[in-house]
Amino acid sequence: MTATNPADIPQEPVLKPSHQSGKRRSFATFRTVSALVLREIGAIYGRSPMGYAWALMSPLFMVIVLAIAFGLFGRVPPLGDSFILYYASGFLMFSIFQQTFNPVRTALIFNKPLLQFPVVTWIDAVFARFILNFFTSTLAYFILIYALPIYTGESSRFDSSIMLETIALMGGLALGLGVFAHYLFLEIKPLGTLWDIVSRVLFIASGVLFMYEDMPSVVQEILWWNPLIHVVSLGRSAVYSHYDATFVSIPYVFTVILVSAALGGLLLRQHHRRILNKR
Repeated sequence: MTATNPADIPQEPVLKPSHQSGKRRSFATFRTVSALVLREIGAIYGRSPMGYAWALMSPLFMVIVLAIAFGLFGRVPPLGDSFILYYASGFLMFSIFQQTFNPVRTALIFNKPLLQFPVVTWIDAVFARFILNFFTSTLAYFILIYALPIYTGESSRFDSSIMLETIALMGGLALGLGVFAHYLFLEIKPLGTLWDIVSRVLFIASGVLFMYEDMPSVVQEILWWNPLIHVVSLGRSAVYSHYDATFVSIPYVFTVILVSAALGGLLLRQHHRRILNKR
């Protein structure tokens, strides 16, 4: 029996990583996210166009209620002449966070049956809910913030660059904090109930009703750490050109976005299957 020289054994060609695999995965992710978005539209808004129309117009009713409630006391709005536009400038921006954050923080629970399929990943579920709800709340913001001056008679010369920057920051906060909160609420169930209480206080603590500058200095020092009040006030400066929100720190808001998104994403990636299997 003759020995075989290893050099004479035919070697299989070394497989080089295909650049097409990344493209195929990107396309698969796009299709998956698109399918999840369409599924959510059907589940939440139904087959009637009025379901989506209500999602766009519902913030207006909250603004009207606030304007009437405070207008009955005969008060003058801190900015401008119209209570409706003043509260809209704060509430609509806060609403972008609220209407995006809440779906993001429940994305995996909402799509739990679909996560059993290999093609659907946890990040697909998160991005699908983020894209739909961020787009819807942003569209409602633009429609109402530009329509209200027609009714109130105030100037509609808004700073579009600041407005877009503010919306991007608010979307980043909703995504980053939503992902981080999703892990915490899955891991520690009572935190979800606690958040329902805190969110009511957050509405006031984010500068929707009152101006940051009108609050006592002690309260200002506490509220400064709330990133939402920075973004809400920045958004208000886009509507009222004479208002200069000097306390706003964009680097601080950006840091909160990066830290919460990175930490929340890492924790969800490592533990989402274990946590969901326990539920």
